[in-house]
Amino acid sequence: MLGIVGYGAFVASAAALSLTPGIDTVYILTRTMAGGRREGLASAFGINTGLIVHTLLVAAGLSLVLAASPIAFGIIKFAGAAYLIVMGIKSLLSQGPSFSTQKESPVETRASSAEKGMDEKSTSGALRTYCQGVLTNVLNPKIILFFLALLPQFVAMPNSYGSIPFLVLGLTYVVLSTLWTVIIVLIASPFSRLLRKNPHTGKVTSIVSGLVYIVLGGMILFTA
Repeated sequence: MLGIVGYGAFVASAAALSLTPGIDTVYILTRTMAGGRREGLASAFGINTGLIVHTLLVAAGLSLVLAASPIAFGIIKFAGAAYLIVMGIKSLLSQGPSFSTQKESPVETRASSAEKGMDEKSTSGALRTYCQGVLTNVLNPKIILFFLALLPQFVAMPNSYGSIPFLVLGLTYVVLSTLWTVIIVLIASPFSRLLRKNPHTGKVTSIVSGLVYIVLGGMILFTA
């Protein structure tokens, strides 16, 4: 099928790998606990958009070039680690709560202008989280090596279909990953609502989130 060998085996492997906790899973859980379901979904979609970018890179052969170039690979590794560490430091230094919603009076809640403002702020926060998810995944060098190691195993050689089998396999993985990460968000989001009932947990969550980002950055820096 389109130059793909053992597509069923690939689906089973991709599903098993999607269930395996990793940096992306920890990031999504952190954003869900800190910002609720909307930010959790935004982070999940951002992470999986990053997987689409990696799929396109593999299909175009650019990932192979990056993996073969120690300098280029090192730049991506340090950029990804630095990005997460900077996010962690900003979260630690944050003076306000990390939650995207704030307590309002009944009158303010009923006011349409206040509701509109909250919606705009929430949408802005979700968009920011989405972009962070994209960068977190794209700048993770482990994903480059993972895609390079996994996808070619299921492509027939000689390959007469060009980039098509790589695109099909990569997008299949993206679909499975998206389904699983959305499930993670839906499971974790009720705990976020419980946290937000206590106004004192916002600062604690900012600290925990910051430490998690720094640890994730260190994992990329020292183990990739």
